Amino acid sequence: MIDKQTIGAQLLMQRLAMVLDDSCVRLYDVQDVVSHYVETGQLTSEQMERLQALDALTQEVEAVRSVLKHMGESTTQGGTIAYKREDVLADVHLSQVRDMLSHGKAFEKETNHGDVRLF
Repeated sequence: MIDKQTIGAQLLMQRLAMVLDDSCVRLYDVQDVVSHYVETGQLTSEQMERLQALDALTQEVEAVRSVLKHMGESTTQGGTIAYKREDVLADVHLSQVRDMLSHGKAFEKETNHGDVRLF
């Protein structure tokens, strides 16, 4: 039986795919900035802001990896394939990823990603 404490495997996989789809789009944007920098050796302030997304993207990919790991370690609930939310989200700290996986949407997404240091 699926209740508020559990999440169905199919729904969880759909939501993980949504998080990864969004991450891929944003990674392509960062890739464009890096390509421009390699070609020109210059970055605008807008491009620097776009590069700052790398930190958040890394954390999102780590969150998805953690959920998949916990899915593999978790026991299913009842006859339907479902997982205890607290088990699969145990190491997910990003609220937008937790919201997406729990509710199917991210509620508030911060656009400021802090300072970035180029290597």
